[in-house]
Amino acid sequence: MSDDSGPGQLLRGPTPLNPIRGLLRQVQLVWFLLRDRRVPIWLKVIPFLSLAYLAIPADVVPDVLVGLGQLDDVAVIALGCRLFLEFSPPAVVQEYLDDMIASAAGWKVVEGEAESVDDV
Repeated sequence: MSDDSGPGQLLRGPTPLNPIRGLLRQVQLVWFLLRDRRVPIWLKVIPFLSLAYLAIPADVVPDVLVGLGQLDDVAVIALGCRLFLEFSPPAVVQEYLDDMIASAAGWKVVEGEAESVDDV
């Protein structure tokens, strides 16, 4: 069963062929969630544990193999960020995603009443 309504679907955006943009959005979202008090502290440990993997001398693929050695490091960090996003409170994640989408489109999300403005 596939659910396309999670944060992963929204982070990919309209161009799934651009993985760098998706990765940057994911890192930005993780940063916002790390600073939010509504996200439990035990969840905030996950991204830091994935970063700690870089300091461990034992790797799945040795760093001596240029390119391949760094690929497992990137994969572990991406997995840590992904787990953090999946276990974070969905309402908080959605709030930040809405803000990110609105700011990318040049819109600002404001709570309150809407009124029509006619440009002359």
